[in-house]
Amino acid sequence: MNQVILGLQQQLVNMKAQFPTAAASEEQFRKYFDERDAILDGILKAALEQETATTTELQDMRDAIKDFRTMMKNQASTVTQLSMRDIQFNLGKALVAAWNKDHKTLGELKFCPNLRNEKWNNPKDFVWQADKGFVASKAALGEPVGNLATNDQYLINPMYETVILEEAAKQSVMMPLVTHRLMSGASLFLNERDRGGVELKWLTSYGQKIDATKGNVPSRVELKAYTLAGYVSWYDEFEEDAYIDIGKMFMEDMMESYATEFDRQCLVAKADPFTGAMNAEKAKVVPIKSTDESKLTYLDFRAAELAIPAEERKYCSWFMNETVLNYVANIQDANGNPIWRKPGDAMPGRIDGYEVHESTLLPQLTELGADKPIAIFMNPKKIVHGNRKGIEIKRYDDTTENLEYGESFMRFRKRDGFLATRQEANIVVLKTAKTA
Repeated sequence: MNQVILGLQQQLVNMKAQFPTAAASEEQFRKYFDERDAILDGILKAALEQETATTTELQDMRDAIKDFRTMMKNQASTVTQLSMRDIQFNLGKALVAAWNKDHKTLGELKFCPNLRNEKWNNPKDFVWQADKGFVASKAALGEPVGNLATNDQYLINPMYETVILEEAAKQSVMMPLVTHRLMSGASLFLNERDRGGVELKWLTSYGQKIDATKGNVPSRVELKAYTLAGYVSWYDEFEEDAYIDIGKMFMEDMMESYATEFDRQCLVAKADPFTGAMNAEKAKVVPIKSTDESKLTYLDFRAAELAIPAEERKYCSWFMNETVLNYVANIQDANGNPIWRKPGDAMPGRIDGYEVHESTLLPQLTELGADKPIAIFMNPKKIVHGNRKGIEIKRYDDTTENLEYGESFMRFRKRDGFLATRQEANIVVLKTAKTA
């Protein structure tokens, strides 16, 4: 039998084994279906490209994919919708199980071991069997993954991972605004070009010669993903708490820290390992007339906005610290009236017609001096976030804090990449002057 076809059939078997029976919301379940539809399309395409496959083998693949899609439709009517308390309970139960190496509970909750540090495992490649433990479905059928006695690393059930990131997005300024790309590997190459990548030609008569055209050749930029680690304090007494409290604590600690770090990488990071918009190498800089905010005017904001082409400008927003926004909101005209709000009005949501987003990570008003950034004007969609699926948890007690204070940690790791694309046409940094 064609080995590629055999592998594709096994992939369908793996997908069936990991088919969810519950979801946090209808939207999450629909998203799962959409992702699986794309995978099924890829499987069918790969099968049809096999020149050595027989007609029977190809027809069997078509039938198997059709059956899987039918199963998804039937499952949609019976899926159980979990509440946030259910998710917190299950997550807390799994965290305690990970701490105690309770593989049975982890398997039942669809967590899986992560045996490699760099090339992470995929949860869909594992099936929990009560008599054998975790079975790697990519290995010979029925063979366990090996001795798990020394392995403390586990990948979170993808459903809970999705919920954690959705909740983190509610605390982040940038997560709802940037472009998200799924990454299956450590590196992803993107095309970066100016607007109008195709050259067009008019033909005005029948049989007219079509002159050779050359499109706007894009440059290729690389989006790399690195591993981000965090540590949540863990005490033995936690295991006596209700699972829901443990799950809630972990989610809150991780969401808050991850949301802050996500915004930092998008806005102010400086080669660690990514560069945020404020430090983008090709970003345009528009200076004001003074070395502090004293001469900041409406015209400075207009000058920054006009530095971006009109066709891109309509997608842009302002990003600044709330202290700077408060100062801007009280800039007065010649008659002493604030330009952007009247006395008693709330903070403006827009400046010169463009939406304003506040972030505590950006420079405060008191930090402004010579040659210091004041605000950023940009199209946030041009910041690309590479999301490598998978959140890993690990018991981490070999620490000085554990020896001195009895404090241990539950480490979590996630893999992300950040890249500000088309910087010269989409990012403007409003700065104070270098000299008076």
